[in-house]
Amino acid sequence: MRLMRLFAVGLIALGIATPATHVHAGAHTAELGPPELKIVSQPFNVFTTVNARFVLSANLDTFVAADDRLEFLLHRRVASRDSFRSIADGDIIPAITDSVGFRMSRINRDYAGHLIAIVPINTTDKQGASLSIPFDGVYPLTIRIVDSQTGDVVTSVLTFLNRRDTKTEIPIIPFSTVASLAGPPLLAADGSSIITDNARDAVTRLINFLTTFRSAVTISIQPEIIAAFANSSEPADAELFIKLRELLRDRTVVNTTYAPCNPSLFAAMNLSSEFVSQLKFGERTLNRLLPGVTIQRHTWIAADNIDEPAMSVLKAAGITSVILLPSAQTLVKSERSLSLLGRATKTGNELISVVSPLSGVTQIKHAQPAGSERLAYKIAGELLVERDDLLSQESVPSEIKMGVVASFNDPSDSDAVVTATRALAQSGGFSMNDFGGTIVVNPITPAVAFAKNSTSFDTSRTSSIRATRREIDATQSMLGPDDVRRETWPSLFSLGTSTITATPGTYITSLRATMRATRDAVTVTTPKSVTLSSRTGAIRIQVRNDSDQDLTVRVRLTSAKLTLSNPNRIVVLTKGGTTELNVTATTRASGEIPISIWVSTPEGNQSVVDPITISANVNAIAGYGQLISVSLLLVLFAWWWSNRRSARRERLNATTV
Repeated sequence: MRLMRLFAVGLIALGIATPATHVHAGAHTAELGPPELKIVSQPFNVFTTVNARFVLSANLDTFVAADDRLEFLLHRRVASRDSFRSIADGDIIPAITDSVGFRMSRINRDYAGHLIAIVPINTTDKQGASLSIPFDGVYPLTIRIVDSQTGDVVTSVLTFLNRRDTKTEIPIIPFSTVASLAGPPLLAADGSSIITDNARDAVTRLINFLTTFRSAVTISIQPEIIAAFANSSEPADAELFIKLRELLRDRTVVNTTYAPCNPSLFAAMNLSSEFVSQLKFGERTLNRLLPGVTIQRHTWIAADNIDEPAMSVLKAAGITSVILLPSAQTLVKSERSLSLLGRATKTGNELISVVSPLSGVTQIKHAQPAGSERLAYKIAGELLVERDDLLSQESVPSEIKMGVVASFNDPSDSDAVVTATRALAQSGGFSMNDFGGTIVVNPITPAVAFAKNSTSFDTSRTSSIRATRREIDATQSMLGPDDVRRETWPSLFSLGTSTITATPGTYITSLRATMRATRDAVTVTTPKSVTLSSRTGAIRIQVRNDSDQDLTVRVRLTSAKLTLSNPNRIVVLTKGGTTELNVTATTRASGEIPISIWVSTPEGNQSVVDPITISANVNAIAGYGQLISVSLLLVLFAWWWSNRRSARRERLNATTV
């Protein structure tokens, strides 16, 4: 009986072990594709001796055997940022200084099937099977699976560890995370708003980040996105907007145009004033929708290359500090590292500061697969190495302005950067800052020059944009103070000039048609001819408004032969009704007198109704009747006076009887 029981236990153990042992690493099957090893979680900052927990995701269920090995290879510490770049890009493989390995049969798995390896890391002397990291610095770490029969590497992944001694004093470096929320337009050309699931996910990720990361960050949010969520009729969207608004109350937001605009394009079109208008509209939108949130209006976060004409446009807009995103750094030439605070050249007496976060890290970041933690630790590792390089060059810590950009409309980008930010915040030596405020520079600050932009901008739309600006300013003055079109029309116009709009001309065309329809709703219904019963009378002008909103217009009357009282008037036209104006007219002539009527916008003199001419018929009989009446009265008075004198004489000469 005992023998049978042992035999049954053996069969059960064999059945459990079979899925992991019947195929070696070299026996790949075509159905599963090539093996892949991803890092789900790992320790990054190593402060003391620790048993480090690595969680790995591998598509290896049918590729490994129980006697295959999971190995951790520690490489020599990174010497400089250039070396880091070469290592991260795979151009060079640094020497291995230590290693530790485990049989796959000893590797545990969690409920999701992830491999869980506990790796001893020793920060003092080497002790047994462990990785020895005695000195401060960033260390590359290769994790790989090796076939026990052939010795071939089945798959591997490169990551980094940051060894720091908490007793060592590290100069504090200003650092900032630039949290950017931008994306495709949510406002359609017809004025309707459609919020996508991607936009909701982006706002949710930003909310989660601001909720859990309470240190200072630099925040840039596209006002068009804020407006879409604030005006949405969906309860879920309104809830997201309220959460975001509350989280921003104790932070600051960098001002930007309502929709992303390229100042170089506006410079090429010679529309500097229009860029200023777009910037003011973005600020007005943020102030209206985010009351109590401080708006940093003197800082510009550049996502496009900036040339000297663009700097002139920014200077005219009152910008005193520029933050260059990686996409805007290709034309920049600096006397020193871009991670040092810079001063823009050729800006006259104005000293404009230049900060360049995440300089060069993008090239590494985009080469990595999404969904892997190693992406975050490569970003954090390079920034740490660059900081050490700058300090070794005896750079003043306060002059170093390092940062990383988290684009929350890209989930893989924001997730990696958020993880890197948290790792850097925990590593020590960084002071989390908000670079949105004005940063003071002086004439000896390292100069940053902007090369000529080789991009050929389409300036054919310049006249259309100018005309639309004049039209929108004029037609907008017809609307009431609470009319929603005061916000909708400038929003559509901003998207018609934005660089994120695929067909900006569609927005301009639709907007101009809408404004034309608003003006066409006003007509003059006054008859072509009116009659004045006297030389001074009232001319009645009827103006009709067929729209569903009250409209304000300017009515002007002119005539060469009439003296008109208050001929230039601002009139509010009731919706769906006719408004009558009484204008007092005085004339010395009779007959048919022409009167010109012009209805325009209250501001901008945009024509609402084409000038029309009516006739005023003045009846002269009334005037002659008055003259005859006066003459008869004079004759009667003369007759009465003559009779009175005759009677008096007769009384004086009468004979007494």
